[in-house]
Amino acid sequence: MRFFLYIALGVIMLVAQTTLDKKAIARTIAKDRMNVLLPLGKELPFSKDAPVDTIYATITPILGQLIYTSNSYDLEPGLLESFSWDFENSAYILKLKPNLHFHNGRKVTSKDLEFSLLRGFYSSRPSFFLAFLNNIKGIDAIKGKKKFASGQVSGIKVIDERSISVKLNEPNPSFLHSLARAYFSVVPIEAFGSNYETWNEYPVGAGAYKVSEFNSKAGKLILTRVKKSGESPKEIAFYFKKTTEPIDIELSSHGENKKVVSSKRSASLTGIYFNFNSSIASNINFRKAIDLAVDRNELAKDVEIYSPADEFLAKHFWGRIKPKKEKDIAVANSLLKKVKGLDLSKTYKIPVFNGKLSDPKYGKYAKRLESQLQKSGLKVKLFESNDKKFPESDKTTLFRLASLGADVADPIILFGLLRGKNSPLKPHFPLNDKKYEDLFLKAQHTTTLDQRVMAIKNLSNYLHDEAWVVPLFEKKLLVSINPNSVKDTGLQDGGLTFFVERTKLK
Repeated sequence: MRFFLYIALGVIMLVAQTTLDKKAIARTIAKDRMNVLLPLGKELPFSKDAPVDTIYATITPILGQLIYTSNSYDLEPGLLESFSWDFENSAYILKLKPNLHFHNGRKVTSKDLEFSLLRGFYSSRPSFFLAFLNNIKGIDAIKGKKKFASGQVSGIKVIDERSISVKLNEPNPSFLHSLARAYFSVVPIEAFGSNYETWNEYPVGAGAYKVSEFNSKAGKLILTRVKKSGESPKEIAFYFKKTTEPIDIELSSHGENKKVVSSKRSASLTGIYFNFNSSIASNINFRKAIDLAVDRNELAKDVEIYSPADEFLAKHFWGRIKPKKEKDIAVANSLLKKVKGLDLSKTYKIPVFNGKLSDPKYGKYAKRLESQLQKSGLKVKLFESNDKKFPESDKTTLFRLASLGADVADPIILFGLLRGKNSPLKPHFPLNDKKYEDLFLKAQHTTTLDQRVMAIKNLSNYLHDEAWVVPLFEKKLLVSINPNSVKDTGLQDGGLTFFVERTKLK
């Protein structure tokens, strides 16, 4: 009898130990893998048409960055071993680290770096390459071309296997800061389709993590660490569809039982961008009326990551004019009545991209804005749009709400988005506005910081007077974390980029 009792106790102890072992293994797996929930949408998270913060959070661990910037805009090497200014030849010298390899096994060379800086100019689609890198000497030679070949652009020269030189048309003290984005990191040409923007399957780079599993139907992208980096997790699992997995980090949302972490300064600025293909929105009386109807303090009220925005540039930029914005419903109503073709009995539908309209806290600005505009006589209905780009053929939508990044070193980059037929913000500005073009070129040609500040102020004044954009509120980057599993989010100084790979798990 005692013999059987011992056996029974042994079995119980064995089952209990097995259960404990399974729990220990589960804990180990959980500790080694960090689960990140991205905003749910129809686009793949690394697609050009996804929200910018989603793109950067996803691709940065994979591609790495050529250069990193700090909160004080100091520059630190990333995949580049060095970056310097060649005074004799008036060119930047960029040198890759030795023995860099892409995740597909191929060695990284200077020709890959050349391709990576130019690839966005081969596409006929609007591209942020134009805003950041359009100043490279000879860049117009490849616009409209379909196939990359080394040496096509006179401003980029291959020096040796790891180094290139880059010449600009005009001085740009912020050129190196522009390279501090994963979007411009070094990538292999064979990983792209013919337009050099769409990945054949998923991102391939030379960063600290590589893609080990991708399932678009399940909405899952799993990265495995290939380079040791402090206490970073061995695996990062991005989910972009509904999942039952326990989530450690939620990007751009306040998850249940999560702690909100926001950036120290504004990462973007949300505003009203008018459709200049519409005769109504092209009327300055209409744009002025909208500006006068808005109460920015009410829009940002009770939301810790929002703050009222009175002008195109966020508060941390230089070149601001600090205008006094006061609403005047009576004047707004009077101006609206003067606008030819505007039907004040009609309700106009207004698209909002990545606007969090369904969120009871972060989306309540929408109802407030609708109410404010209705008091001035204009009835609108805001709706969540999946389209990142405004359709060129649309001549009836009056305007849309959109957010523009506020994490650039030089604000002239933002003003540069409001010009040119290939701008991603077209048609939210009038094409070929001579006064604006003259002001922009003067700002671009400045050689001292004092001159640059005054030139940017002139642009700010013109934009304010013409009401091309009606600023609404600045927005900090929103991330929510599970305090039970996340030990530390690490140094987060990337503006719109949340560095998932810097997060440490408990």
